[in-house]
Amino acid sequence: MSFAGLQRRGWLGLAAGSILALSGCTSPSPKLAERSAFWSGRLALQIQSTPPQNWSANFELQGSADQGELSLFSPIGSTLARLSWTPLSALLEQGPHKTTDSSLDLLSQRLTGTHLPIEALFEWLNGRAGVSSGWEADLSAQAQGRLTAKRTWPEPQAILRIVLDR
Repeated sequence: MSFAGLQRRGWLGLAAGSILALSGCTSPSPKLAERSAFWSGRLALQIQSTPPQNWSANFELQGSADQGELSLFSPIGSTLARLSWTPLSALLEQGPHKTTDSSLDLLSQRLTGTHLPIEALFEWLNGRAGVSSGWEADLSAQAQGRLTAKRTWPEPQAILRIVLDR
């Protein structure tokens, strides 16, 4: 093959590679947009059990209901716990202790003492009235960065309050 033929082949290869690279940039994945969701603020959870349980923490939530991470922090900023999940598994990290399970619900219950509606939480934080069994969200103050959700069943009842950072 002549030098001109090799040069022409090289340019064609370069052009094809460039087109492929550019076409990858033109159609963003919907999953990527979901994973970029991020909220931070303070949350408080009251569980109306005997005896009643109350706790609060600063938080960061990112990702989506399918794949994400919830980190809880003390008032001085130290990490209390980190809950991360994928469609196949969930991981709860509390200091040196790590617990893995296939159920995000079980690990969120282990972390908080009650079932947290993680899937609905993403909907609520996006201003949509997502449904979670037994939970009802009040989104009337969401424009001010506040959200309240109440669980009426199963017992014990619980109230989740969130105040987002501005």
